[in-house]
Amino acid sequence: MLKTNLKRILDHECCRNVDAAVLIPITDSKNPKIVMIKRAENLKRSSGQVAFPGGMIEEGEDPVKAALREANEELGIEGAEVLGFLSPTEVRFYNILICPVVGMIDSLEFKPCSGEVEKVLVDDLKEVLASRSFACSGVIFKCAGEIVWGASSRVLDDLFIRIVKNYKSIEKFFY
Repeated sequence: MLKTNLKRILDHECCRNVDAAVLIPITDSKNPKIVMIKRAENLKRSSGQVAFPGGMIEEGEDPVKAALREANEELGIEGAEVLGFLSPTEVRFYNILICPVVGMIDSLEFKPCSGEVEKVLVDDLKEVLASRSFACSGVIFKCAGEIVWGASSRVLDDLFIRIVKNYKSIEKFFY
């Protein structure tokens, strides 16, 4: 049911003219989980921030290939089933346009790359979406006790708005 509901609200065409891609990994289970990472402190961009696994698109890649490659490199995720796309959003500080790729994963067993990932964050998708609130920097969410802000929060907000627009509430989306 979750997979069907997500496919109904997602874009079906891949983002164009973007610089980077992220995977929004979600489990297809009775109590769906969403996976994010806390980026390592030593990284050049967005160090220590909560994000989705992802990165820059390399030559010859499209956003799907880049998102899947990066999720594999950062977390060891293999075989994610791509369901669709959310609206591109910008990492404003770096002027990087990212394509959010939504994918279903079967396992919550990860092999985090210590050079890129400080911590793997797994939380109930419904609780993350229900945590939506506002701060002076804009919309924020909480995932596994960490504050999600910036581009990652805008990705989650796009998902939240699509759900509410189509299902009238978070609760109706999940039941």
